[in-house]
Amino acid sequence: MNDNNKISYIVSPNDFMGAGNVSEDIKSRLTEMNVNAEIIRKAALAVYETELNMIIHANGGLIEAEITPELLSIEASDNGPGIADVDKAMETGYTTVSPDSEIRSRGMGKGIGFTNIRKCTDSFEVETELGCGTTIRFEVNLSAS
Repeated sequence: MNDNNKISYIVSPNDFMGAGNVSEDIKSRLTEMNVNAEIIRKAALAVYETELNMIIHANGGLIEAEITPELLSIEASDNGPGIADVDKAMETGYTTVSPDSEIRSRGMGKGIGFTNIRKCTDSFEVETELGCGTTIRFEVNLSAS
């Protein structure tokens, strides 16, 4: 994307060292725009959870962000396995990561990603197809007080 308020980020599979790079960049951009600190915190957390989900569950993917003075819009797409039961995946604590995996030993994969994204955004939707991948979209109102 070459529009100044649209940015694309590639999230690499298993890149735990790079986890947070996208959310940090978006946080910096919002800070430069003088967005309210609490809104920045929520937006950064939602993006971070999205990154982690892509790294842990989906072999990476693409995050596309559009930032206007009023709104942060995120679309995150992957070619992962898809989500068998979206309603179940929305439940706090539900995870497909096994308790003895390396991911759990890193303190991740606890089933709070979607919960945190929902809490921190003004709209949130999941589109998924088994064997084809998942796309999530969310928005954060940047002009709220």
